[in-house]
Amino acid sequence: MQKEVRKTLAMAFVFLMILPAILTPQVDATEAQKPSLSVGNRWTYKVEYLDPDTGNVVANGTTVREIIGEASVTVDTTTYDCFVVMTNITTIVLNVKSMVYLLKSDLRTVKEDMEYWLKTGEEFTLYQISNITYDPPLKELDFPLTEGKRWNVSLSKTETATFPGEPPYTKTTHLARNYTVGNTLDRVTVDAGTFDAFVVSYRTSDFIYEQYYSSNVGGSVMELQKRRSDERLMMRMKLMETNLLGPSAPLELWVWLAIGIGIVVIAVVAVYIFIRMRKPSIAGMPKIVLLAKFRYPPIF
Repeated sequence: MQKEVRKTLAMAFVFLMILPAILTPQVDATEAQKPSLSVGNRWTYKVEYLDPDTGNVVANGTTVREIIGEASVTVDTTTYDCFVVMTNITTIVLNVKSMVYLLKSDLRTVKEDMEYWLKTGEEFTLYQISNITYDPPLKELDFPLTEGKRWNVSLSKTETATFPGEPPYTKTTHLARNYTVGNTLDRVTVDAGTFDAFVVSYRTSDFIYEQYYSSNVGGSVMELQKRRSDERLMMRMKLMETNLLGPSAPLELWVWLAIGIGIVVIAVVAVYIFIRMRKPSIAGMPKIVLLAKFRYPPIF
């Protein structure tokens, strides 16, 4: 029994030594693979809109994204198998409700249906309806993500906008973007935890958009919009909670596993000591037992 206890303690010690190497690829990976998403996944963010000249928050609220189903979407003559992501942005002055159709194979955006509601007086009134399609689908994340990666998109964007009391207006434009991933991971702390994130960004003529992607949550932990002319912040969105949350930092998982292994080791040692204390020695055995052992040898 003593030999088995020593073996258990040795194995536990070795496991504790190699545990950081086991955990590091899961949490501090140098690349991010496409996440495994499913219906029911949900992300909730705190969103703030700022005056870029003063830095003051002019409106705040929440953004909720949830995969509510699957659908087949046809653009031109091509049919795509998509996740349906319902997104609600709620602030004190503006509500945006949208259905975003993401290609299941690589999460490119195929289509977006949006409604914009503005607050007038005490109520929100419908301001605009927009139906947007991309041909080919828009690739905002090119998996696997790696440090320093770059990719370009070039596609046709068709948007049909409807304003109250006016007929729909449809236009098709060419969309070209250059996406870049930062050369290093950025550690970000939000309400949902601390994460190592890939910073994916692109620029338009007026704005800079940054998405802090973490494979631990299968999406963004933070998103920023800046004014391009001086890079002053205009919008900030931080993850508050998600039901697709992995370990947020190596230390946390290391500590919990170490505690669990320690409990197991202590239990094994305690059982061993208990058995040793209960096991009678030969000197203390009754004489009748000793006589029985020597007078009656085993038959088999």
